[in-house]
Amino acid sequence: MEPGKYLLISVLLMPLMLMAVTVFGQPLSWCDPQLCPEGKVHIACNNNGEFHESCPEDATMVNLKPHRAFILNEHNKRRNFIASGSLPGYYPATRMATMVWDEELEYLATLNLKTCYLEHDDCNHSFRFRNLGQNLCGVDRYRSAPMNVTNLVEQSLGLWFGEHHVIDSSFITDFRVTSKLEKYGHFVETVVDRNTHVGCAMMRFTNPKYPFLYIYNTACNYASVYAIGVPVYNAGVPASDCLTGHNPQYPALCSVKEIYNPNYNIY
Repeated sequence: MEPGKYLLISVLLMPLMLMAVTVFGQPLSWCDPQLCPEGKVHIACNNNGEFHESCPEDATMVNLKPHRAFILNEHNKRRNFIASGSLPGYYPATRMATMVWDEELEYLATLNLKTCYLEHDDCNHSFRFRNLGQNLCGVDRYRSAPMNVTNLVEQSLGLWFGEHHVIDSSFITDFRVTSKLEKYGHFVETVVDRNTHVGCAMMRFTNPKYPFLYIYNTACNYASVYAIGVPVYNAGVPASDCLTGHNPQYPALCSVKEIYNPNYNIY
C-alpha cells in the first residue's frame, strides 16, 4: 500500500420502510427490533464499546472533541457553497439545514470503527434518526509523520464532496441509483437538505502488511440519507423557504433554529 492512498465506502441505500415507534413507559433499548430490518442486529445492541478482538494491538481512537467545530465548518461551508448556487452545474437550495454536532451519532460512528473493518453497519438507526446516513473513509500516513487531524478531515471531506463531478443536478431533483453509486454517494449524503445533525469518529491502527504506515479510518453518521425518487434538496432562491431565516455565517443555509423532520418514516 503506497502512502497517500485512500479508501472510500459509499452510503448504503437501504429500503425505506414505514415503522411506528411506541414506547409504553419502557426504557429505550438498542436491541429494540423496531430499529432494524428483520434479521439485522443493531451495531449498539449488547455492544460493550471495546475494540473487536480481531483489531490490531495498537488500534486507538483519535479524540475529535477539540475538532468538532472544524468538522462542522468543513461540512457547512460545502453545503453553503452548493446551496448558494456556486457549484457549477448545480442549482441553489431553498431550505438546506445547517448541521450541528450530535453525540449519539458520534457514539454510533465510534462503534462502527471499533470493528476495525471499514464497512457499513447492518443497522445503525436511532429512535430520533430512523433513516441514518453514513460516510466512511480510510487514508494512510507515514508513521514518522505527526498526526494532523485537520488535514485528515480535510482530505476525507474533500474526497466525499469532490464526487460532484460524477453526476449532475438531475440526480439532485430526482435521486437515482446507478452502477456508479459508490462514486457519488458520499457527495450526495453531504448535501441532503434535511441533514440537521452529524457525528464523526476517527481511529488509527497499523496494518501488519505495511508496518511503516498508520491507517486512519473516519466515519461520519448523519441524521438522514438520500432516497430513490426523492429530491436531495429543493432548487430555487437560496434560503428562500427557511421559516426561521438564514444562518448569518452560512447565508445560503437556514438558521440552526429551523425545524426539520429527518425521517422518511411516518409515525
